[in-house]
Amino acid sequence: MAEGGIHPERTPEVKPGLWEDVLSSGRDIIFRPQVFFQGMPLTEGYLRPVLFASTVFLIVLAYNVVLVATGLSFPNGQEGKDNVLLWGALLKAPVLYALWILGLFLGSVLLHLSFKLLKGKATFQGTFRLFAYSTVANLLSLVPLFGQYLSTVYALILIMFGGRYVHGLSSPRSIAAPLLPALLVWAVLFTLIYTGVLPLEKLKEGLRH
Repeated sequence: MAEGGIHPERTPEVKPGLWEDVLSSGRDIIFRPQVFFQGMPLTEGYLRPVLFASTVFLIVLAYNVVLVATGLSFPNGQEGKDNVLLWGALLKAPVLYALWILGLFLGSVLLHLSFKLLKGKATFQGTFRLFAYSTVANLLSLVPLFGQYLSTVYALILIMFGGRYVHGLSSPRSIAAPLLPALLVWAVLFTLIYTGVLPLEKLKEGLRH
């Protein structure tokens, strides 16, 4: 305490800018996910996590556009040189982005319900933030051959950390949380196929296209 009982004036904490926050968050969640989720604010709105997830989307989109434009192979080995495909990707970009953002919210709803079923403590905003920042795992899909598998595994790991440090769950429950929605989707899909509502041949044809 200063002399005369007067407290020294505190320097106000300066928040990083949006893009600075995106870069620092990306670095921390990749290299120090435990520390990131322990210190992640849970009530500061949706703008920064949406901007972060949007940046991930743009990086993946730009990478694929470059592959198509240059004729290089995609990470899964598929050849990419096709002008029609290039223009199609560019024209569809706004729709894909809208679906990406919609998927963020729908995925967060399912994940939040799963966390709550397992006695998670955080609010929906906390779940949304951990899910949005976990989209950084999609960058691993750019790795040749095994990228999709690495991306899926790393996303599950990040969500597990989120469950432990954001929702205060044990490790087994944190692992179970992202698996429950996936199992539900597979159960619904299997039911639709088994009852003939969704013919298997049409599903295969749709996946090929």
